[in-house]
Amino acid sequence: MYTLKEVCQILDLSEHTVRYYTDQDLIPSVIRDKNNRRLFDEQALDWLRGTKYLRKLEMSIEAIHEFHILCQQDGDEAIKKRLEILLKQLDVANEELKQAKQRVEYLNYKIEKERKVIDHIIPDDKNPSKKTYHK
Repeated sequence: MYTLKEVCQILDLSEHTVRYYTDQDLIPSVIRDKNNRRLFDEQALDWLRGTKYLRKLEMSIEAIHEFHILCQQDGDEAIKKRLEILLKQLDVANEELKQAKQRVEYLNYKIEKERKVIDHIIPDDKNPSKKTYHK
């Protein structure tokens, strides 16, 4: 059995995070000692590792909770539902990737424009006092 501090060191998680995950019922195998302190076995460490990984994928606590419930169920229906959760998360990640690519594209455009200003290929039109306004 592991204490909260030991688990935090093993998994590189904060005490606050581990407490939060256990309070959200994401770790089904956590037990309490006579002083109501959390104790973790190997199974609890596995649940925490999985939770940490899913959070790195930016999965919501609610989705992780549902995923964990499904992991404890047998049968193809539970597996199909887990797959649906992962596919939904993949859609979210792909949309974020698309937006990140757009940001990179825009940054490259702005960087190229600034290089042209530095090389005096185009005028510096970012300073409002240097702009010509038409009335």
